[in-house]
Amino acid sequence: MTGRKALGRGLDALIPGQGRAEPAGDMVYVELDRIKASPGQPRKNFNDQALMELAESIKTEGVLQPLLVRKDDSSPDNFQLIAGERRFRAAKLAGLKKVPVLVKKADDREALVQSLIENLQRQDLNPMEEAHAFSDMVHKFKLSQEELAQKTGKDRSTIANSLRLLKLPVEMQEAVALGKLTPGHARAILALDSQAKMRILFRKILNQGLNVRQAEALSKKLAAGEEKKSFRPRTSAENRIYLEELERKLGKALSARVKLVESGRNRGIIKIFYMNLEELEKLIGLLGKK
Repeated sequence: MTGRKALGRGLDALIPGQGRAEPAGDMVYVELDRIKASPGQPRKNFNDQALMELAESIKTEGVLQPLLVRKDDSSPDNFQLIAGERRFRAAKLAGLKKVPVLVKKADDREALVQSLIENLQRQDLNPMEEAHAFSDMVHKFKLSQEELAQKTGKDRSTIANSLRLLKLPVEMQEAVALGKLTPGHARAILALDSQAKMRILFRKILNQGLNVRQAEALSKKLAAGEEKKSFRPRTSAENRIYLEELERKLGKALSARVKLVESGRNRGIIKIFYMNLEELEKLIGLLGKK
């Protein structure tokens, strides 16, 4: 954890005494089937290949770092995971029956904070998972951005920029989570005042591989209304986006590639592509249904 001492101090400030490992309690071995994953776990995505590699290591070396758990209020004989879900999952894959754990007393608030802190220290969260975790802390536990920044050791501007990612349309949030879009790209998109313009920039970033500086430059042009130069004279930027949405919907309904071409105001041509006579007959059958 070198270089991330501020995070330890932040946790200790939020939950006095919990920034260190000692107060967590004695290490014991617990059956895996008595441990439940936490519903508040900030991390949602786990790399299958990396889990298998960790499982192979655990088969030979065991679980070297104990999992942090708390008693399950709904089932006193069982436990709920606070931190260490990756090790928990890999131990299951490795076929272990028991794992080492540290049992501590923690309410929902403390459990979420500690899970968030561990993931931040390990840099295990993708930008969207981090944004959702910060949002939970702000809204569920009524922490201000300043308080959250202090407790996690992050700058307030970092917290604010992270939370802004939640204002992106869902498809763009998914792209950020998958690493197809960086937070820098996302900030360029969020500088725009309409979803139509956002989608134009989003698609150009993906299709043309724009870097952040290029995305920011195009964002400024889009904001100034210069984006129309990039499109055919008869199609406005907003209409093109709308037509592309319709193309996708119609293509999905027909299971075929579809192209919509404007020939005038509110007029145009629908092109439906087929690869063989069998596909053509199927299309005619679909279009002939009442």
